[in-house]
Amino acid sequence: MARITNSLLEGLSGSIGELVFYKIDGKTYSRRKPGKQSTTTKAKTSPAKRRSQSVMSQTHAFLRNISQILRFGYQTHTDGASRPYHAAVSYTSKNCFKFEGDSKVLDIGLVKVSRGTLLGPQAPTVKRIPEGVEFSWADNSWQGSAKPTDQVFVFLHSTTGGGSEWEFLGCARATGKHVLALQSTYLNTQFHAWIAFSQENPWTKKRALSDSVYLGIV
Repeated sequence: MARITNSLLEGLSGSIGELVFYKIDGKTYSRRKPGKQSTTTKAKTSPAKRRSQSVMSQTHAFLRNISQILRFGYQTHTDGASRPYHAAVSYTSKNCFKFEGDSKVLDIGLVKVSRGTLLGPQAPTVKRIPEGVEFSWADNSWQGSAKPTDQVFVFLHSTTGGGSEWEFLGCARATGKHVLALQSTYLNTQFHAWIAFSQENPWTKKRALSDSVYLGIV
């Protein structure tokens, strides 16, 4: 990937030869088209490289379905052409896999749907209630950077990948509880659950995030 500064190429989009041009935030970047591997080349691929390819395939297969969530949870991880999704891919591929025999398999419990330096929730729990799903935590306001007005970020993702529910700006840290209402179609659905906090900068209006905490299946 390269940043285009040549005035003759600035603003191009699409592909020319082996290069692909694209724009992000009004700036033009280019990258080389991925080459196609022959059957013979694929047959010679080492086990380590095949594991690496499998890791990336599993990472994208999971994260592309929650890209909207990652735009919020990784919003501070933007650098030039690198976007929140790219940061999530980098973290997940490096930190969220375990060996099963000779293969690597994504461990959902290690996935972070948000990352940041804000203090996270203390002693968080989750449970089903008639109204939906209740998240609770101990109030740790004024510890480190935490404030009573920090807002909880909760996320549920179906264990079958068939749907998600979330609240980006939920109840305040000081309240110790947030109830996420569920649609009637989800009443018998099992979900992976995550919780985090965000804090608004009063001057820039940007939000700082905490690392998310995985709470298991609910």
